[in-house]
Amino acid sequence: MTSETTSVSSLMKRNVQTDFEDQNIMSACNIMYANDIGSVIIVTRNASQTPAGIITERDIVGILGKLNPDLLQTPLKMLMSKPVITVEESASINDAIEIMTNKKIRRLVVVDRKNKMTGILTQKDIFKLIEKNPSLLAQFYGNNFSPRFKEIYDTFSQYRFENLRPDL
Repeated sequence: MTSETTSVSSLMKRNVQTDFEDQNIMSACNIMYANDIGSVIIVTRNASQTPAGIITERDIVGILGKLNPDLLQTPLKMLMSKPVITVEESASINDAIEIMTNKKIRRLVVVDRKNKMTGILTQKDIFKLIEKNPSLLAQFYGNNFSPRFKEIYDTFSQYRFENLRPDL
């Protein structure tokens, strides 16, 4: 198994939690809480339910930090991060990491060849794969530590510390 031959579709989560763009922040928070997740994909209210944006825990903290009660009733389409950054399900994990690094994001909406949403891939999913296959880390970094992967490595180290060694 290599990061260049492992496809995004083999790692993504297919059960994507969504909310409609005319809902409010409390609706998105309820979905995140009920599903123990850190983001919700915001979709249009039509038959195709096209991904229009994303709301993350970080977005919510920023919104609540403004201490503006009106924002609690503001439609998600006014608050969401957009555009949605996507990756094709046939892309490699290397491709996904490259997009995440370049765009400075932690989540990618996975789409098929017709641009229909089929899943979501997060940094956490990639970290779990690396934990199962530590040799993948060497594939990402090689013998020399590339500065472009430093942020991902730092995040992975934090993830390992918090989730894999809770006894420390």
